[in-house]
Amino acid sequence: MTWNDRAGTYIIEGADLILPDAILPRATLAVRGGRIAHILAEQDWHELSSPSELAKIDPSFDGAPLIHAADTFVAPSLVEVHVHGCGRWGFERVAGPEDLLEAAAFLERKGVGCFVPTILWNERALASLASAILASGLPRETVPGIYLEGPFVNPAKRGGIQPENIRPVDFSLARKILDAAQGLLKIVTLAPELEGIGPMYRIFQDAGVLVSLGHSDATLQSLALPEHPYSMTHLFNAMRGIDHKEGGLANLAFSRSPDYVEVNGDGVHVNETCLRLSARAVPSDSLILISDAVVGAGLPRGTYRYFERDVVSTERGVRYADTDVLMGSNRLGMDIVRSFTSLAGVPLWQAVRAMSLVPRRALGMAKDLGSVEIGKVADIFIWEKEMKSAARPSALLQGMAHRGSKVQKRK
Repeated sequence: MTWNDRAGTYIIEGADLILPDAILPRATLAVRGGRIAHILAEQDWHELSSPSELAKIDPSFDGAPLIHAADTFVAPSLVEVHVHGCGRWGFERVAGPEDLLEAAAFLERKGVGCFVPTILWNERALASLASAILASGLPRETVPGIYLEGPFVNPAKRGGIQPENIRPVDFSLARKILDAAQGLLKIVTLAPELEGIGPMYRIFQDAGVLVSLGHSDATLQSLALPEHPYSMTHLFNAMRGIDHKEGGLANLAFSRSPDYVEVNGDGVHVNETCLRLSARAVPSDSLILISDAVVGAGLPRGTYRYFERDVVSTERGVRYADTDVLMGSNRLGMDIVRSFTSLAGVPLWQAVRAMSLVPRRALGMAKDLGSVEIGKVADIFIWEKEMKSAARPSALLQGMAHRGSKVQKRK
């Protein structure tokens, strides 16, 4: 796969465009040199009879290929900002760049154009993952870096983190982590009640790492907050829940203090009522949908191996076979978006925004990526109406060139 295949000039006609704040039906999207040049609603076609005549007002589209895409959606590529694995790949066991390339191709088929491999603390695993990313040649807009969950978290709220992956606050270890990550550490989860955590925030933030609060038993009175920007790791999971007196870390999500708040929208990690609460009480510019997916995600249900232990993928997510502890999701990308849309009762565009534009902003990439807007890179997928399969425009254009004909309405 070519990872810089988004360049090109073409027109998509008749699709419903998923914009950051609405869905524009039966619209025309014109891309010039890989960037979105025009977005035209049906009523915008005044003196022109069809999108093929766009060259009358913009000569750069003279002879541009036209993709007929009625009964489809055009959406920005989705971002898996917190993902431990997918398919047969667990990111803590990446053997080399080939594993990452195959995982990236697997996620592309799910409409995911950006992912942040997430692992627990293990020096060898972190160093191996960083080396694989550097050797893979994958661009930073596809793999921006690494998400490290721990090791400075509260064992009382470790969730799926094993005891051997947890350490007390240690500044020399923090620097060792940064060295092992080879400049690729992007996000780190820290528990805000740990003794000495304040200076630890600064070590990571000075290195350009986004601090995310989580795996915490803190009350509102016992936590120490980092400087902005900061995030929260999988709201409601592995933390004290909402309480009207002491308050847990979950209360903080609704204070409008965190810049970003992750929520797992798979319907297993967080129940429907709390998904609805999150959709309504967390600002839309802060809410990030995550999958927290693990090995086996996107594959048929069954038993898989994770750190020499059996894990079972069912309708209840992925759980350790011996303890039944939930350790991750088996849903990915648009599956999360569709679940959140249904359970939280929000419009599709709002859920897509939470898994595209907002995480791109958290990663410092929203100027050029993350939404269908004029001037931005056309990092987009064309989805059929059930939103179960998607294709890059480049793949459709290649098919057009091979057949010598226009792309017709997708079935």
